[in-house]
Amino acid sequence: MHKITICSKNPVKIQAVKEAFESHFLEIEYKTLDLSQYEGVSNQPMSSEETLKSALSRLKIARTLEESDYYVSLEGGLGRDAYGSFLTWYICVSNNREKESISGGGRMAIPAVIYDTLINNPERELGEIMDELIGENNIKQKGGSTAIFTDNRIMRKDVFKRDVILALVPFVNSTFRRIERATNT
Repeated sequence: MHKITICSKNPVKIQAVKEAFESHFLEIEYKTLDLSQYEGVSNQPMSSEETLKSALSRLKIARTLEESDYYVSLEGGLGRDAYGSFLTWYICVSNNREKESISGGGRMAIPAVIYDTLINNPERELGEIMDELIGENNIKQKGGSTAIFTDNRIMRKDVFKRDVILALVPFVNSTFRRIERATNT
């Protein structure tokens, strides 16, 4: 039995983790944690760096709260650079020996008004702003901004699932581990 701690209570993130882990393991027990109240966890990260830092903080906190085989943190954030405003995300996986793997860092363009609204209203989150702009309710627990801006061609869960699978590579892929062992002698 593999025990997996998911650093989220969001059903979309939970489902993505479940699908990713169930593609590798048969017997799994899941624990979900709401870590939003802890220091170092951003309510709405506003840069790629802050997004990654918050995801790593979630892992560190989870390891102090639960004994698990794996810990999974999924963090979405926003950023702005010379190329525009964007949505970004990171997935961090850690095992019970504190070995960490990071995937994600992808980016998707968003309208500048979304970034501007959030930077000027730090108490708010992307999901709230998107709900207001498009007249929906709770899109972050549905397809997310990703689905809205890709006309449902890519769902938020699918992006997270793909990147959880990528973050699992150092833990589950025998070729990766064989190459790593051969070159660490």
